[in-house]
Amino acid sequence: MRHTASIIITTAVGGTLWFGAAAVRDASAEAGRPPQALHAPAKVAVVSDADRRAELNARLQAMLQDGKGARLADPKPQTTPAPRRQTAARRSPETPRPARAVAARATAPALEPTATIAPPAYDPSRARPTGGRGYTAPKLDLTSMPAVPTDPVECLTQAIYYEARNESEDGQAAVAEVVLNRANSGRYPGDVCAVVYQRNSRTCQFTFTCDGSIGRYPVNMTAWARAERIAREVYAGKPTTLLPRTSVNYHANYVRPSWSSRLERVRRIGAHIFYGAALNGSTPGANEAPAPRQRGLMFVKNDAFERAYAMLTGKPAEDAGS
Repeated sequence: MRHTASIIITTAVGGTLWFGAAAVRDASAEAGRPPQALHAPAKVAVVSDADRRAELNARLQAMLQDGKGARLADPKPQTTPAPRRQTAARRSPETPRPARAVAARATAPALEPTATIAPPAYDPSRARPTGGRGYTAPKLDLTSMPAVPTDPVECLTQAIYYEARNESEDGQAAVAEVVLNRANSGRYPGDVCAVVYQRNSRTCQFTFTCDGSIGRYPVNMTAWARAERIAREVYAGKPTTLLPRTSVNYHANYVRPSWSSRLERVRRIGAHIFYGAALNGSTPGANEAPAPRQRGLMFVKNDAFERAYAMLTGKPAEDAGS
């Protein structure tokens, strides 16, 4: 027992001495280091501007190679603004006008020639009351015949003005062509004025001749002069290709006459729809007899009746008719 206890004590004392010597040795090593080395911070890499530019250039080159450099296109070069136009000096009355200005002035539309046909007189008693809206079918007066002109150009002018004065020149010329087509067809009256003023007991072929349009409002002289010029051109045979010769009917686009389904539709010009040959039956107003005249009592002189009356009454024959 004493021997074992001695071994344990000896081992414990030896271990203590060994650990003590190690601690003294570590303390001596720490004491030998310089003070700044114990608390020195970690080193940070310093990147220069040249390195940054090199790195950025490498990234841009990689984007271009990968096809992602569309946004790296060169900017558009700035253009130099045009110098301001200097105001030309005022032209004196003696200075001639430039040739370009003269040419532009020469191409300006010419004014309508002065009308040579007097328009219908204005009758205030025929004016319609204002304030109405929409289209109202006109009341036709078929009992009193208006004064019919004898000049075919005047009748054409009236037809153009009252039927299509707000239409284009083609639309006005087409109305005149319809009138001439009727006069030349052999199925309507052969006279232009008779065509324009044709009527029967039911209606008139051109509405303005029986609905009171003539004289209802003062005539616009500019529109009247244009209508007269177009009437003269069409009547003189100015070549046009507006309508075929079979076109003898038309109507406004805001009405639907029953006869429109029986005719061949040719074309539309402005607010008017024009028709050609009949598909089934005849065209309106064609081969139509004029309205019958009113018949009254007729007194016819008869010599035989007078002699018989004289024999019965005893009066001379010359006094029998009194």
